[in-house]
Amino acid sequence: MGMRSTARLWIGLAVVCLACNGISRGNAADPDAATDDHPLAGTRLRVAVAPIATAVEFSGDKPYGAMIDIWEELARRLGVSTDYVRKSTFVELMTAATAGEVDVSLGPLAITEERERTLDLTHPIFHSGLRLAVRQKNDTGFLAAIRSLLSWKLLGLAAVVLALAILSGHLLWWAERSHNPRSFPPEYPRGVIESIWWIASTIVTGGCDDKHVDGPVGRLIAFAWMIGGIGLLAAFTSVLTATMTAEQVTGVIHGPRDLAGRTVGCQTASVAAACVAQRGGIVREYPTVRDALDALSLGMVEAVAGENESLMFMIKQMGGNRLTVVGPIFESFDFGIALPNGSPLREELNTAILQMREDGTRERIREKWLGKHD
Repeated sequence: MGMRSTARLWIGLAVVCLACNGISRGNAADPDAATDDHPLAGTRLRVAVAPIATAVEFSGDKPYGAMIDIWEELARRLGVSTDYVRKSTFVELMTAATAGEVDVSLGPLAITEERERTLDLTHPIFHSGLRLAVRQKNDTGFLAAIRSLLSWKLLGLAAVVLALAILSGHLLWWAERSHNPRSFPPEYPRGVIESIWWIASTIVTGGCDDKHVDGPVGRLIAFAWMIGGIGLLAAFTSVLTATMTAEQVTGVIHGPRDLAGRTVGCQTASVAAACVAQRGGIVREYPTVRDALDALSLGMVEAVAGENESLMFMIKQMGGNRLTVVGPIFESFDFGIALPNGSPLREELNTAILQMREDGTRERIREKWLGKHD
């Protein structure tokens, strides 16, 4: 009996040990249990946020959006709580992290070498690129074609020709009225009108069959208009050709290759501004992308460059009937979260971001706000 009791005791101890081991493994696999033991558990972080379409929006003072959902999940995994610090512009968002005013600037911010010099940036949250927004040209028909011809260059040229014709018409009438009353009647303004008619005929056809110039001054004026008419016709032809092209009717910016010499609205301090400048565009900076799109609607800029999905989201919010996104995505970037230089949070956040990528949480949040895309 003694040996049997001893055996039973050892078997019981083995069962208890196995049960305890299983419980400890179960706790290790439980994310909530892991959060409780996290070195940052219980920390309260100051997180800067600014309005960025689809990423961060505000309902009163409460932020929401794709990046808010991602941050809330990261905070849950790290066991930290959050005090959101609202910023008005993208520049203030970056400055807050650079100056150490906050623990995190949520962004997202494009990960570039220049920013890595002044900030710590986490692993990418998502990948995207820049795209262009332009005004839609929906006018069609005869009246739209006529309006497209009324360029300032053409109107200016017509005004100069008209002024010269009136001036030289007076000179021609004054020189010819006394000895050529049949072609240029001495009565004013009839004689001047006939002189201007002769000049117009000379420009277009090279002369006027029912009128002739006899005096030396009149012939000098006639010779000047005969020679000058050739140049005027060439100038009108070139201007009309330019204004009647498809680009003038449907818009001149179809993609990043068309940016040279064009005024392009960009968010202040964004990567879009540098990319547009590299392509020869004339950058006009605005506090937010929405401000740049408003300027585009008013014709203050010819295009807006910004992150692709943000542009599409904001144009849809604005009604989508006056602006449109054109061309391919260019200058792709990874977008991450910004921290002050030397932040102890970087490694912990990177680990949590990798976990979210591997278990599909990040993609589920992305699809919730942006839908599924190829």
